[in-house]
Amino acid sequence: MKRILFLVRSAPYGSATIAESVRGCLGFTTMPFELHYVLMDDAAWVLIPNQQPSAIGAAPVLGLLSNLAEADVRLYVDAVALQQRGLSVDGVEPAFVPLDTDGLAELIASADAVLTYE
Repeated sequence: MKRILFLVRSAPYGSATIAESVRGCLGFTTMPFELHYVLMDDAAWVLIPNQQPSAIGAAPVLGLLSNLAEADVRLYVDAVALQQRGLSVDGVEPAFVPLDTDGLAELIASADAVLTYE
């Protein structure tokens, strides 16, 4: 089975990057692929609990990521990005698995295709 990896690097608000990456990933769920979705760099900010994006006229994006979990997409976050931003995955739904640098490198190396959203 082909392994497709989505790497998302942009902050959750101020662009449509996360929404577009989710749409792209969901499009692959109808095909026989193993899908992986990784939050890196500023995309990790999506994991801040109790966000109120409506205050800036934006739609919440964590709910979009729930659609991926429901479609059996494996969700990860770069552990370095979490640490640098003082974030945690504790209590975050959908659940994200933190990947250290070696784990992230292995995942990238094992992918048949990598789509990067910056």
